[in-house]
Amino acid sequence: MKKILFASTALVAASMMHAGAAEAADKIKLDVGGFSKWWVVGAWQSSAFSGATASGTPAGNNVVTPTNGSGQRANVDVKGDNEIWFSGNTTLDNGLKVGVFVSMEAGGHSDLTTDVIDASYAWIEGGFGKVIGGTAPNGTALIHVQAPDAANGTVGASQIGNNFTIIKPTSVMGMNQIVGWSTSSNTTAIVTDDKAEKLTYVAPSFYGLTLGASYIPNVTRQDVRTTPLARAEAFGGGALYANTFGPVGVKASAGYVWVDLSAAGNLGVTNFTQAAFGTQLSYAGFTLGGSYQRARQDNSQGGVNGLSNTVIAATSTTVLSGTVNLSATKGGVALDFGGDAYDVGLQYATGPYAISVGYFHSGVNGIMNPTLTNGGKQDTIDLYQASGKYNLGPGVDALATVGYIDYKDQRKGLMGVSDSAYENSGWAAMTGLSLTF
Repeated sequence: MKKILFASTALVAASMMHAGAAEAADKIKLDVGGFSKWWVVGAWQSSAFSGATASGTPAGNNVVTPTNGSGQRANVDVKGDNEIWFSGNTTLDNGLKVGVFVSMEAGGHSDLTTDVIDASYAWIEGGFGKVIGGTAPNGTALIHVQAPDAANGTVGASQIGNNFTIIKPTSVMGMNQIVGWSTSSNTTAIVTDDKAEKLTYVAPSFYGLTLGASYIPNVTRQDVRTTPLARAEAFGGGALYANTFGPVGVKASAGYVWVDLSAAGNLGVTNFTQAAFGTQLSYAGFTLGGSYQRARQDNSQGGVNGLSNTVIAATSTTVLSGTVNLSATKGGVALDFGGDAYDVGLQYATGPYAISVGYFHSGVNGIMNPTLTNGGKQDTIDLYQASGKYNLGPGVDALATVGYIDYKDQRKGLMGVSDSAYENSGWAAMTGLSLTF
């Protein structure tokens, strides 16, 4: 996994100036790689949610009700996740290495309504470290340590954890609600900037410690060539420590991202911060790990326009634009976003086998009007998951995952006849193949 540290362009320029004339011995030649994962999925979710009408609202409050199940859903589906990677690098005569990486969506969950290129970046590496420029994940996400999962890497990376099997009510907010996405990934990694263009720097590791950070000119941008309407720049930094002490392996990470929203017309919200921590301990085939994320907004004017207890009209361009798409989930309500998420998991691997169990939880605030909240509760997501993997040969793994997920809107109990539309839960079981090349 790539590790990151922020450096100014001046540092990179200085390193290149002292390196002398540079000319590649050979042009970059691209290698092809990637993965193909296909699952046969069984899903059984709440019949009450599937048949809910979502037509009731508390009197006097303009609240958008969530999308309901719209009838009973099929119990069996085939789902995929596929990418093709193009990468290459060359070494210049002065010793500097330069390279490129492009990943392309190759079917499965891609709907082809957005750019089929998932990520694209170039990099330069020397004694000063490594600089990455492009649409890569931010530095804190790349170094983040999470609870392990045998079949999916992390608990939230499964089809269940990505909300692709059991329907998430649109009004239930997750910790990483991406603007323009109909869903949000259930992860403690800081990924709310998605893959907006950025600069990232990797420092050379020192006794197992790697420091890193990214500069993101605008968190709302992704493959956008026009100038953004409002400034929403972000800075992120973090650290990863990985080492072994005899038979014991240790990994620990910490990251922090600060987003400046003072110029984005966000109704008094001046900045948004996220902090994430994670650790893993491994011994004799066992790996125990967990992680945590905390997200908070700062209302310097005492709340949204100073009206912390008043229902107001809000749109997706005025409430934490580019960081979390809250207005699309709660409608015309003043919002006070903050939340916490954590995961924990245990994995055992021996020979070609690996098995794991894990749990993820998130709790998110979202409504500043006390008449719309249910006793100070939060929107919550709870995921329980068990997974297994068996290696059939080089690059070929058989996978299996079973899990249960529960979504709850904090307004459940206040919506009258449509109450069942604000909660959904269900089981999912899946098996499939993972091919890497």
